[in-house]
Amino acid sequence: MKKFLPIFFLLLSASLVYGQESPAPTPTPAPIVTPAPNAITITAIPPRLELSALPGATLQETIKIRNESTTEMAFDVSANDFIVNDNQGTPIAIVETVSNRWSLASWITASPKKILLQPQQTSTIDLVISLPKNALPGGHYAMITYSPNTEGLIGVQNSGSTIIQKVGSLIYLNVVGDVTEAANLKTFTVDKTFKSYGPTAILAEIENLGDIHLQPKGRLTVSNLLNQVVFSEELEAKNIFPFASRLYNFSFPGKWHLGRYAARLNATAGSSQLPINGLIYFWIVPVKELAAAAVILIAIILLIVLKTRKKQPPETTPIATA
Repeated sequence: MKKFLPIFFLLLSASLVYGQESPAPTPTPAPIVTPAPNAITITAIPPRLELSALPGATLQETIKIRNESTTEMAFDVSANDFIVNDNQGTPIAIVETVSNRWSLASWITASPKKILLQPQQTSTIDLVISLPKNALPGGHYAMITYSPNTEGLIGVQNSGSTIIQKVGSLIYLNVVGDVTEAANLKTFTVDKTFKSYGPTAILAEIENLGDIHLQPKGRLTVSNLLNQVVFSEELEAKNIFPFASRLYNFSFPGKWHLGRYAARLNATAGSSQLPINGLIYFWIVPVKELAAAAVILIAIILLIVLKTRKKQPPETTPIATA
């Protein structure tokens, strides 16, 4: 048996090397992108403002805008409602006046309406938010946008390479009262339920079916057949607007795994601690390597059997005597 051990380990090593994926070619360095010389960069401070008030109340707040560019700039200030159409949480300002359950722009008065900023200068905008007495409880949302106005500015108006950037501060207002909080785990999947190698991508999509924005908190864990946690990651802090959803992407790292794994999502959302739970199973089995090892093991067993038979003396038939 000892004679075959070196052969076994040599063949097993060869099978593992054969089963591994060939190394990826060295990536070509990405080209260096030089910013446009006349790029207009502005910063909204803060990018998000969260408030709470009773119906009929009046709030006074201040926000800021900073001109980060090297050019004098003028900005038009406006309050707009916004919508979220994707599962990335991207706010899209609505220019026209709308009437919906979560509208806020019509309650906001921003002053001044126009701002002239020197390079690296910061200016303050005063906000007065007047809530109607019949304001519906729950979330109301708006965006204070700063639209660069290049008309009449020296060094900017005739430049075809100027990049106009439009940013804003998001205003989240919670009108105090009886609200409905509801959340649903819309999607919870892995890239493949059976695969040979990792890493494994895990995707969760949580939707908000209530009256106010939610920020789920919790953790994703992955455990093996022995129920041992081998991976854990907290949910990224994301606000989910009413009747919108957000995606959460996870990656269970490592190439070499063996067996069945369970991915569990345990989270809560809202003041009522709404439970958001999910469970999904997937398998990672390095088929090529296991098949090669099985072939080698069978070959060794056959060699041992043949060797043993050769060592046994031939059977002799006894001669009968009268």
